[in-house]
Amino acid sequence: MESERPLKVCAEAGRKCVRNIHQYPVLSAEWIALVDSLKQLSRLVQLEGRMPANPKVLETRGRDRESEGTLWDQEAHENAIRILVEEAKVNLCLRMMYDFKKWQYNSAEKQAVMEEAMKAYESTEMQLEQKCVQFEDCLGTLLRKAFMHVETLQLMDIPLLIEHCAFILQACFNLAESPGDARLQETVVLYYFSSLMKHAEALNNSELLARSRELQLVELAVGHYLRFADQFPDELKHSLADGLSAMADNEDFKTEWESFFFSPDAKLNFLQLEERLTAPILEEKPEKRREIRPLLDFYNTIKRSM
Repeated sequence: MESERPLKVCAEAGRKCVRNIHQYPVLSAEWIALVDSLKQLSRLVQLEGRMPANPKVLETRGRDRESEGTLWDQEAHENAIRILVEEAKVNLCLRMMYDFKKWQYNSAEKQAVMEEAMKAYESTEMQLEQKCVQFEDCLGTLLRKAFMHVETLQLMDIPLLIEHCAFILQACFNLAESPGDARLQETVVLYYFSSLMKHAEALNNSELLARSRELQLVELAVGHYLRFADQFPDELKHSLADGLSAMADNEDFKTEWESFFFSPDAKLNFLQLEERLTAPILEEKPEKRREIRPLLDFYNTIKRSM
């Protein structure tokens, strides 16, 4: 009982923070207070990530011992994410992030709001920018961790998630800017894309693939990775390889894969991943070959089609 007390305290603090999550205008007093709750939740996620796994859950009656378990009966501690799902806040968090990025990319609107906030709080532009980075970093961490679980995605507005990913990737392409800080959406959306592809067959697969094709999400994700591959962390590279491998193994995708390649160079671009994504991974971890075999086979399928 004594060993479980810190977990209960963390869970109570986490639930309080999650219940503080509401949508407010960016840089309003309520929004700035919300950033503190998000920082606390993000710290809780990091703290739980460092905790040793709980072996007791393996003894739970009826649990599938072959799987890693669900969000509710896994060995890892993810109370903060579980509470976020239980309180039905994940869709709200995604909407908040999408609206925030639209605001951020609109330089005229952003500048006007910044100037108003600097007067209201007697803050510098740098201090307000720091709040924006904290908001995006902490909320992005919560969403990335949540989307790793199929249970979360089954409750999500999947068309909105696809739209958000495509919006960020298209904006990066249009602005021709480097992703910069790895904690921000310009990098993190590739984790979201990977989670979508990993769990597509457990979701509304045909709708997910159709919307992804309509917004050219696969081409956007591949192009984004190739442009900035040297800047991305290894963890993201492994995640992307897993996601693309699941996509290549998706029964619905297999039958219509050519319809996902729009531009004349799309197939050639995808084949660049062989050298710039999977080869370095296999050099470092040869045992990973079995896991990403569908992606390696897909390269050959594309080559034959050309």
